[in-house]
Amino acid sequence: MPFYRLLTLLALCAITLTGCGTKATTLNVDMKEFNFSPDHFSVPAGAQVTMNLKDSGALEHEFVIMLREKTTTLPFNEDDEANIYWEHELMPGESAKLEFTAPSVPGDYEVVCGTAGHLEQGMRATLTVK
Repeated sequence: MPFYRLLTLLALCAITLTGCGTKATTLNVDMKEFNFSPDHFSVPAGAQVTMNLKDSGALEHEFVIMLREKTTTLPFNEDDEANIYWEHELMPGESAKLEFTAPSVPGDYEVVCGTAGHLEQGMRATLTVK
């Protein structure tokens, strides 16, 4: 096989394998009284998500992703725990770089603050999985 054909074949293989890699995305989220900023997030299904999460408020906040088609009750309590996909809580002034795998099923997922009284104040967002 001529050398240029071998190089072409190797280049095509490299391009094909690059497309097979794990999808990755980064979310930057700020939590404060009583909202998430931004309040809508979009990620590819099954992607590795790096989240830069910050609590710039004066109160503790919790970032809670509910299971698909599950919504929280008021008040958010132990009855909601079985419907959580992923969660992390921060104290005031804290920041964290976190990783999780996005849900594999496309759709909209409810995001809430699980800290007592915060959902009642409207602290919710939406995660759209594509």
